[in-house]
Amino acid sequence: MSVDTLYEAVFAHGGPWTEDEYFALPETPARIELVDGMLVVSPLSSVPHHRLVYELTHLLRTTCPDGRWEALPGGNVRLWQDHIRIPDVVVARSGLDVLYVDADDVLLLAEVTSPGNFRQDRIVKHTDYAEAGIAFYLRVDLHDGVGEVRASAFELVDGSYREYATAPDGVLRLERPWPLEADLRALARGH
Repeated sequence: MSVDTLYEAVFAHGGPWTEDEYFALPETPARIELVDGMLVVSPLSSVPHHRLVYELTHLLRTTCPDGRWEALPGGNVRLWQDHIRIPDVVVARSGLDVLYVDADDVLLLAEVTSPGNFRQDRIVKHTDYAEAGIAFYLRVDLHDGVGEVRASAFELVDGSYREYATAPDGVLRLERPWPLEADLRALARGH
């Protein structure tokens, strides 16, 4: 579908969007999320962002010791009715064959921040993911550039996220949900 046709379909639509209408939209390279009946459109990110998402997905996939979980690059995650997010990395139950992953089938979500989405990932999505009951949230901060990559890992405790690990130097060391260590700055550079 052309950009013009998609543009027409979106702007000709009246009122809030439903999940059925959202999933009837054609595939597009833009990231379009459904947030409480509204469409939120984000442009594609930088090459280091894509590289880091790819490498982080690979890292989570290869280090996960439990075959019941698999790491996927992005995908539709249904947090609740009419609220579909597309995180950068999803660790979900293995083998799902669905249009979207329900929050109940997610162990961990990861977001890589860019200058244009930093506030969304740090505040809005952070709160949404906690409200949906996602057990672990990893935020990798790339918005200050490859040489300044940092990360924070959060665990859901009593309905709110508590930070349990940080990587101020770009080296991520986690014990939960499973042990792993990675130099995020090197991954963002493709090393």
